[in-house]
Amino acid sequence: MSQGQVTVAVASGSSVSDTMDARGGHVHMIAVPALTSGDLFVQGSFESASGSFTRILLPVFAFPTSGDLKFATGPGSRMIMWPQDLPTPSFIRLETSVAQAAPRSFTVRFGHQY
Repeated sequence: MSQGQVTVAVASGSSVSDTMDARGGHVHMIAVPALTSGDLFVQGSFESASGSFTRILLPVFAFPTSGDLKFATGPGSRMIMWPQDLPTPSFIRLETSVAQAAPRSFTVRFGHQY
């Protein structure tokens, strides 16, 4: 994936999306639909689409604070801009902090690394 956009879903009763293949691309933004509640986390894997996924942790030396890459989403929709200095793992999944009461579709826009 070098450019374009991908739509992924979090199924009803679930909190983790389908896997996105981000090899060769860089996430620019994530369109978040209206959610049941909660925050949005991003999981990454460099291995394969079926590899081991873990939440992305922001390194304290590159960002003002360290901790999980987390975006406050609440019950409304959001347009999230990906941190410019944060590389994109080869494969990513979106994770809501609360299981969703209905299917939710996210749109992720990819492009070249800055």
